[in-house]
Parts: sequence; C-alpha cells; structure tokens
Amino acid sequence: MKERIFSAMLVLLILVAAIACGSNEQEITGDELIDGILASIENQESSRLEMSMDFTMTGTFDGEYSEIDYSMDANGVIDMVAQEMQLDMTMSTEVRARTQSVETITTKEYILDDMAYVGFVREGLPVEWVRGDVSEDWWESQDYVSSQIALVRGGEAVILGTETVKGIDCYIAEISPDMDELLEYISSQVEQEGLSVEITEDSISDYSQKGWYAKDTFFPMKSHQEFDMKVDIEGNEATYHFIIDTLYYDWNKPVSIELPSEAEEAEYIGPIM
Repeated sequence: MKERIFSAMLVLLILVAAIACGSNEQEITGDELIDGILASIENQESSRLEMSMDFTMTGTFDGEYSEIDYSMDANGVIDMVAQEMQLDMTMSTEVRARTQSVETITTKEYILDDMAYVGFVREGLPVEWVRGDVSEDWWESQDYVSSQIALVRGGEAVILGTETVKGIDCYIAEISPDMDELLEYISSQVEQEGLSVEITEDSISDYSQKGWYAKDTFFPMKSHQEFDMKVDIEGNEATYHFIIDTLYYDWNKPVSIELPSEAEEAEYIGPIM
C-alpha cells in the first residue's frame, strides 16, 4: 500500500512539474510564448524543484460523510538524461469523519534508472529503506516533455507582465490548456497507476494556471495551479479542491545524486512503479 501511495504522489509530482513564468511590459504574444515553450522542451535536461500541494476532499463513502485535508511539501532534483531523481517529501493527512485522525509521513526517495529506493523517516529512529523496480516505460511516460506538451500544445496564453525569479527575467502568463490534451494526459496517468477512476471534461472545473517562463530559454521557473475535480470512486462521488505551487531552478546545471549507503542494502519489495 505504501509503495502505491508514493508512486501516485510521484505521478502528481511529475504531472505538475510541467506547468511553469511585475511590470506591464509585454514583449511577445501568447502564441509566441507557447511556441517558445514547446521548442525549448528538447533542451531541458535537469533541474531542481520545490513544490507544495494542498487539497481538500469531501465525499460520502459507505453512507458516511468524510472530509480529508492533505498537504505535501517536496524538494529535490531530476536528471532526465541520466534518468535519476531524488526527492525529500513530507505528507500530512487529516481525516474528519466518524473517526478523526492525523498522520504525517516524511520520506526520502531516489529513482536511479530502473530501481527506486524509498526511506521512511521517523523521529529518533534510523531511516527505514525499501527498494523496488521501476517499469521500463516509467521515465518515458512521466517525464517533463509529455506533460508539458499536454498542458501547452493547443492551449492559449495571455501575457500578464514580467518578473524576476531566482535572478532570471521571466514572462508571467495565464495558461488555458486544451482540455482534450489535458484530459487525455491525466487519464493516461490514472490508468497507469491502476486506478479505476474515469476523468472527463465534467470532472474538472474552475481551472486556473499561471506560469513564469524564462525570457532567454522559455524554461518554466515557477507555477501556480488551482482547480476543482469530481470523480466517482466505486460508486461514491468525491470532490477535490487542489492548490499546487512549484519553483524550478538550476536548469541544466550538473547533477550529482548519491544513494545513501544504507539504502543500497534495502529490502527488495518488487515493482514499485
């Protein structure tokens, strides 16, 4: 169960890693910005990122009304060329139903080519490591490229101004993605995770996406995404409200990811993602 949770979180994490970025200065059009983003994708090799995601879920399951508040903070580095990723994540979940509960989980995650290592961090105890396989097509299906294409191709951009992010001059834009592209991509991610949830155009509402893009490279530097989503889970309707913020920096700088020695001898638990 734990490995499925973390695989799903990485999907979300990679899903949102594609969205990216004040004066009233406008030097290009929205169409020119989208063309620049799409042209820049092949030049994106590595970056560092910081992300926060919060959502509230409400729904009635087996006749019992429940509310869930979830928050996740993550930071790490990804090298798409070497197929290496390192993430530190803290996830907190508060459940308000007939039984109240609060749980916080902190993990260290390493994905090195076809092997994933997950360390569970508990105060006062050694990190507990497990390892498992990464499927052959995971990197191809979860990379920045496919998700950026889905969120930008066929969409519209409105230039809002300019701003500096991490010392980089950026265009600020409101992005309206093509819904068919977006839904196809999200559905493919859900299907790969083995989740029996159908995503339709009616599933997503009040969608808002703002990005900060570097003027010189069109690389994403920062993003803000907010939307509502309704899904049917085994005959029960669940409603979500998502807020996702991501910061990207150190694009294409040398990356060095070293697996902790204690993780090398982690228990093997089979396929993780």
